[in-house]
Amino acid sequence: MPQPTAIDKLFGAVDDAYDVLLDSLKAGVDRGHRVSRGLIEQAQTGQREALELALSVAKSPTDLAKTSGALVETLTKTQGRVLDTSRQWLDEALDSQQEGREALRRLIVANRQAGEAVIETSRGLFGRARERAREVVRPARGGNSAKAEQETRSRRKAQTEEAQP
Repeated sequence: MPQPTAIDKLFGAVDDAYDVLLDSLKAGVDRGHRVSRGLIEQAQTGQREALELALSVAKSPTDLAKTSGALVETLTKTQGRVLDTSRQWLDEALDSQQEGREALRRLIVANRQAGEAVIETSRGLFGRARERAREVVRPARGGNSAKAEQETRSRRKAQTEEAQP
C-alpha cells in the first residue's frame, strides 16, 4: 500500500474535523429530541392527572377528605415528574459536556494533523524552490544558470556602455 502524501494527510485531517462537527451536531439534535419527547410525555401525563383531579372534585365536591387526598396525590405526582425532568436535563447536560470534551479532543488531533501536513508540504515546496534558486545562482554548472549569468553580464555591459560618453 502506498504511503499517503502530505496532501492526502491534509485532506484526511480536514475530513476528520468535519466528521467531528457533524457528530456533534447529530448528538445535539438527538439530545434535543430526547428532551423534547420527555417534556411532551410529562405534559401529557400532567394533563391526564389534572383531568382525573377535576373529575374527582366534580364527582364529590362536598367530600373534603377525598378532594384534598386527590389534590395531594396529584401534587406529589407533579413534583415527581418535575424531579424526573430535572434529572433528565442534568443527565443530558453531563453527557453533552463529556461529548463536548471528546469532540474538542478529536478536533485538536485533526487540526494538529492538518498543521503537520501543511508544514510537511511547505518544507517540500521550500526545498524544491531553494534547489531551483541554487541552480540559477551557480554559474559553473552550465544550463539555465550559465544562461542567466550570461544575460546578467550582457545587461551590465550594455548599461556600462550607455553610461560612458
